[in-house]
Amino acid sequence: MNASPLPRAWLDRRRIVAVLRGWANPIRHRVPIVVTLLLVVPDMAASNDRLIIRRAGSQGKIEIRGEILEHRGDEVTVQPDSDSPVQVFRGAEIVLLDPERSPSHQEGRRLLSIDPAQASLRLEQALSEEKRAWCRRDILADLIRSAVAQQDYAVAGSRYLALENSDPETGHIAVMPLRWTRANPSREDRAAAIPWLRSKSPTAQLLGASQLLMDSALAAESQAVLRQISRGDSLRLQPLAQWQLRRPEAFSGQPRLTDLQYWQVALDRLPADLQGGPAFLVAEALDRRSESILAASYWLRLITLEVHDLRLSADAMSRAITTLRRLGQSAEADRLEVELRQRFPASPPDDSPDVPAAGASSGPNG
Repeated sequence: MNASPLPRAWLDRRRIVAVLRGWANPIRHRVPIVVTLLLVVPDMAASNDRLIIRRAGSQGKIEIRGEILEHRGDEVTVQPDSDSPVQVFRGAEIVLLDPERSPSHQEGRRLLSIDPAQASLRLEQALSEEKRAWCRRDILADLIRSAVAQQDYAVAGSRYLALENSDPETGHIAVMPLRWTRANPSREDRAAAIPWLRSKSPTAQLLGASQLLMDSALAAESQAVLRQISRGDSLRLQPLAQWQLRRPEAFSGQPRLTDLQYWQVALDRLPADLQGGPAFLVAEALDRRSESILAASYWLRLITLEVHDLRLSADAMSRAITTLRRLGQSAEADRLEVELRQRFPASPPDDSPDVPAAGASSGPNG
């Protein structure tokens, strides 16, 4: 594929500085106001699950309250009320899925960015109380987020494999615990990752390769596995493997401008909930080319994306703050720093040293 020219915004530094100033304001000032038609289906069911859908070709939204009977892959089955027929909705129609959660599940989610260890305890309690299989998978996804926030990738990976075993086309693929920073795994994470790397499951292989890609003894094997997955049959895993292959160059090399053009195009093609890690890599690569303003714009992009890795979001905000100070935008940096402490009190940025991967080479198309 031929690389497209860089967007004009990349070249207009004054415009980018203005954008950065806007990003540095509190989030509540950055949310666009959108007026939509919201139709409410009366709730006559015992359960109070909520689903918002948008029919194809329609600008309005429909809110349905009732009981979610199943959520598997991108398909949701709902019983609106006792007299209405069961309805099935699929991914493109679903705007929001908001199930009725138990108090322990709600508390666990609230604690995720405040105290991940306590969040895990509440979520484990919620899991033991919950009987609905699809909702147990929802809790399991939150437990994965909690484990990643505690940098326990061995537990997070095991939980994700259990989640996928229950629902092979899980809609929670965005919580897959992949590494996007330069940090090497802990001894426990490394011990768990080696069997994953050499298993027959492509998902387990991806998890293992992601953990071991910066390991000098296993980098070459990890890259070979990632290349195989990037050319494999799973359309869900292909782009994630391709982006993992770009990690060594993002942190240890200096990608060519033409490669970065392709990276930007590939990033925009990803679903929004999968863009966090790749956007972080684009920012790192730009920073290595001394494109500080552009790098900050991509780190700040993680703020509005649905990034399930809380530490990665905190790290991105921290690096954007450092860049803003270097650019002389101290007031904007101060506001962002307050927001960082409020949003991620339990997620300090990753300050691990830059560790090049042995035998690292460029990923697909750079």
